Amino acid sequence: MLVLRHKIESTMKFNINFGSISNLGKVKEHNTDAVVEFPIADGHVFAVCDGHNGVEFGGALAAKITTEEIKRYFFDRSYSNLSNALTNAVSYANYCVFNQANTNEKYNGIGSTLAILIVQNDEAYYASAGNSRIYIHKDGQIAQITRDHVENGEVSVLVGKEKNIKFSVCKNPIQLDGNETFLLCSDGLTSQLSDDEIFEVLNNSDMSSEMKTARLIELANNAGGADNVSVQVIDFSTMTKKKEPQVSIWRTVAIVSSLLLFIIVFYEIYKHKVNEGVAQPTIEQTVAPSPASETETTAQKTVNQANEQPKAENQSNAQAENKAPKNEPAKKADKPLNDNKIHIHVVEKGQNLFRIGLRYNVPLAKLEEMNGDAAKSLTIGARLKIPVKAIHTIANGETIESIAAQYGNPASDIIKANQLSDGEQLDVGDELVIPLSKK
Repeated sequence: MLVLRHKIESTMKFNINFGSISNLGKVKEHNTDAVVEFPIADGHVFAVCDGHNGVEFGGALAAKITTEEIKRYFFDRSYSNLSNALTNAVSYANYCVFNQANTNEKYNGIGSTLAILIVQNDEAYYASAGNSRIYIHKDGQIAQITRDHVENGEVSVLVGKEKNIKFSVCKNPIQLDGNETFLLCSDGLTSQLSDDEIFEVLNNSDMSSEMKTARLIELANNAGGADNVSVQVIDFSTMTKKKEPQVSIWRTVAIVSSLLLFIIVFYEIYKHKVNEGVAQPTIEQTVAPSPASETETTAQKTVNQANEQPKAENQSNAQAENKAPKNEPAKKADKPLNDNKIHIHVVEKGQNLFRIGLRYNVPLAKLEEMNGDAAKSLTIGARLKIPVKAIHTIANGETIESIAAQYGNPASDIIKANQLSDGEQLDVGDELVIPLSKK
């Protein structure tokens, strides 16, 4: 059994999902059916064949040659008139099967039915030979768009049975609007199920194309499975534009709140400075000092200058002591383990204490000391206490490199501790574990 499911997305106007299965059935010893599907420029080709035996079997060979030559004709090629190309492709496949039947006597009389559908852009072309069928399901209705070539209960048209073949091909393509479902099948399905039973499956919008295909095969086998059964279900849907990623509402609230807080603080500082600048001149202009008060003021200034001189000297000394040479980097050292943050690590499948210690740069003995029995016999889901340097909340504009420099850690240690992948995007507000420095 061949099972395929695929979603086709190209420059086509619609998305296509399909299922494709060829099944032995419950009675036959060999499967003489064949299915094929393959992409073409701006489209896709689907085909179902049912091989008919000749003098000594050979039906499977006829179906195989038909599908292979159809694929060879269209694959990696482009045709300006698909209807003419489809006619020529079937005629060429007929020539190949007929030629094979006449090169070996045991293959005399072999042939194959054919149902073929070609989808390109928003058009569908089709052709058929024998009693393999194509149905279309749309707007809650189902219709057979090919006709059976059967006379007196026998299939009258087969690919390769005669030197020249008279088969059915559409003159005008079906215009698609993205709400169609097509079914291609051999008579192993239609001999076991009625059109109403087939419609019930195709009309189920809760089934995927793959599930519809498998369900039709199952129903045919449950009804007896007297023949090989091949089914292709092709679902079309209109393309939807990908939604632009939306900013989290909480992140938006946080940004707006921060902006408002900044405005308020700036306004208060500005108001304070304005008040300081206005008040002093007003007092000086409205109060006229007396001669006595001027003398007091002069004396007071002398005292104030005497008091302020030591303060200025002390401030200058303090500033000189606090200044570090520009070329001398500040030294960074780990805090003692007891003063570091604690990160809770949840044990996953395949992890052991040694590898967890390597991940966070924590000695094995320290992990055992902090976690007791939980560290001695690890179980999936166990929660281990891990001493780390910090839990850092990512701010706007930060990178792994800038965060690493801030804490004096190699960027590789932070990547390892947080299991980050190459090129992973950091989101504002996310938390990063900053591991201890290696000893």
